[in-house]
Amino acid sequence: MPGSRGEMTMTMTRTERLLSALEVEITNVSKLEHVLARTRVVLREHATRLRLGEDPEMVMTGLRLHVPPQTSLSLLERVDPVLSIGFVDTSDDGGYPGGA
Repeated sequence: MPGSRGEMTMTMTRTERLLSALEVEITNVSKLEHVLARTRVVLREHATRLRLGEDPEMVMTGLRLHVPPQTSLSLLERVDPVLSIGFVDTSDDGGYPGGA
């Protein structure tokens, strides 16, 4: 019979699971937004350093230390594709500044 107690319980359970999954994804997006915002700040700081005449090698070294490895690699590939071949992420922080 439609609308039985069993169906209502299953619907509530599915609703609760979906709501829980959505809340987890919202939390993940919030964490990613934080990482992206921090990365943007660091990139802007390093762009300013370059504009002020700092050595590009020093700026790139700083970037490697302060942004996720995939960002460093992407920048390096655009600047010097030959050097990017030897780029290896040796960090154990999940690729994110400040740890996983």
